[in-house]
Amino acid sequence: MNLSRLLVATSALLITASAGAADETHDYPTHEVVEYVFDCMQDNGGENYDNLYKCSCSIDYISTRMTHDEFVTADTFLRGQGATGERAGILREGPVAENSRDNYEGILSAAAKSCYLPDPAEEEDD
Repeated sequence: MNLSRLLVATSALLITASAGAADETHDYPTHEVVEYVFDCMQDNGGENYDNLYKCSCSIDYISTRMTHDEFVTADTFLRGQGATGERAGILREGPVAENSRDNYEGILSAAAKSCYLPDPAEEEDD
């Protein structure tokens, strides 16, 4: 299992490094790219080459539209949307959280369409 994760991670890095060379991409830390690809593959049926290519395509698409700081902020607001408790209110409510989430969800939806992944917005409606 560890060997397969290493191979997948290495493949993801190579794909990410070579893809989008002509596009203006923001430089995301390697661990962030690998973490995104692993999460994406897990959400879409597991570790296989098809998901590897689609998910690495998705993070490449996102990196052309958001800086790393914007990505981290938006991802935090999106993940924190379901958090409970008074302190987590900052992640759920307010114009900054809502605008960040809306922008990120739009980019995720466009990335999914561009990379042949299921649209996360359509999955929420089901």
